[in-house]
Amino acid sequence: MNAKTKYIFGISSIIIVGIIGFIFDGFYLMDKEDRYGDLVYFNQKVENGDLIFRCNNTNDKNSTTEFNEYGIIEKSFGKIYVWDNQNTLKRNLFDWAEKGNGELVRVFRIRTSDFDIMKTEKKNGTYNYLMNSDKMEFIIENY
Repeated sequence: MNAKTKYIFGISSIIIVGIIGFIFDGFYLMDKEDRYGDLVYFNQKVENGDLIFRCNNTNDKNSTTEFNEYGIIEKSFGKIYVWDNQNTLKRNLFDWAEKGNGELVRVFRIRTSDFDIMKTEKKNGTYNYLMNSDKMEFIIENY
């Protein structure tokens, strides 16, 4: 083979490999979107130990959302898991959020070291009062 043929073959190979890589990257992103749905952007913002609150009952979109369950986030190998509030059951983020009412969730990060979520109790059947607290920082929500 002469130099021109080698040059054309090399450029063509690089272009083909690039196109195949681009296609597989698209498949990877589609897989993440299919796995997490609207929760796909949570992976970029949440960290280990963040608190996630879930709404289990709401009447309509105009009423106040009542967040009456929480979990603790764990990121592992690029996936997001949620431990229930007793730290006994670990579930995929989507599965945990889906169990609620329409995947209505909010994520908060604890600001102060003296705050212990395990010692908090519901007020009026919800954890909404914690969301306005200066002990936690809002991270992301989905609704």
